[in-house]
Amino acid sequence: MKSISKLVLKALTGALFLGALGSTAFADGASDYPSRPIRLIVPQSPGSVADIMARVLSKPLGESLNQAIVVENRPGASGAVGAQVVARAPADGYTILVGSISTNGGLLSAIDPALPYDDLRDFVPITQINDAPLLIITGVDSGITSLADLAKRAKAHPGDLTYASGGNSSGSRFVIELLRLDGHLNMLHVPYRAPAEAVRAVVAGETTLGAPALPGALALVNAGKLKALAVTGTERAQMFPDVPTTGEQGFPSAVLYNWTGLFAPAGTPDSVVQKLADATRLALRDEAVIQVIRESGANAIGQSPADFQKFVEAEVRKWHKAVRDTGIQ
Repeated sequence: MKSISKLVLKALTGALFLGALGSTAFADGASDYPSRPIRLIVPQSPGSVADIMARVLSKPLGESLNQAIVVENRPGASGAVGAQVVARAPADGYTILVGSISTNGGLLSAIDPALPYDDLRDFVPITQINDAPLLIITGVDSGITSLADLAKRAKAHPGDLTYASGGNSSGSRFVIELLRLDGHLNMLHVPYRAPAEAVRAVVAGETTLGAPALPGALALVNAGKLKALAVTGTERAQMFPDVPTTGEQGFPSAVLYNWTGLFAPAGTPDSVVQKLADATRLALRDEAVIQVIRESGANAIGQSPADFQKFVEAEVRKWHKAVRDTGIQ
């Protein structure tokens, strides 16, 4: 009996040891990751900045990870639909998100208390892909030639000037809200379903101002159909070297960089997150990728998961405070 008990005890000990090893291997993300294709969820429509970044990264990223990267567009609710797909996905590294300042940086969550996910609790930041300022524009027939001119007009005619945006939670809305707050300007917000629609409204004279991405306005500015008033970055943009920044014109708070980055569901093993981050940062050094990012008026970033985590946390705090200060609804 004694020898049988020893055998049973030995078997149980071995089973517990193997179970512990299995748990550790799972917690570490499994050394064979990735062993099947990875879904890269884009929460915007084809042709959007997030979509362009996903598609240009998919090839070098797939080569680095030795797996197919399947880009899947899941637009809707200003990006919340696609973001929720990833937030609810298994935390195994096989479903990741091309997030943005709207979906993961606080713009959506600041104005929508019913958002079906939490910016910080439901995701693990992997690395930032890019960032780019916006361009504040007006129609050529508006007669406005600078932000000082805009402020003078807005104060002389409170409530008469309007500004178009690509949606209530878009960067194009938030940066002009900051401009309005900086200058104590009374202007009316007119949201559109997409950035291109907002730009068309400014060209047609239906609204006074807009704040699109740089490439979306370049051809129209060069064709004399739009007037560029300011760049929303801390430095002038290479695409518009003669256009001063908002800060140069006395509006230091009206600074906004649109950005995209990769996110995994909360609970994804650190080793998987690190592997994805390393592969993405390598892809961001690919010449073809760099060229596409520059042509979009952006800069390639690619920092560590820890640094990206700090950046995202700071962005969420910043934009939640902006909403409280401006009273954006």
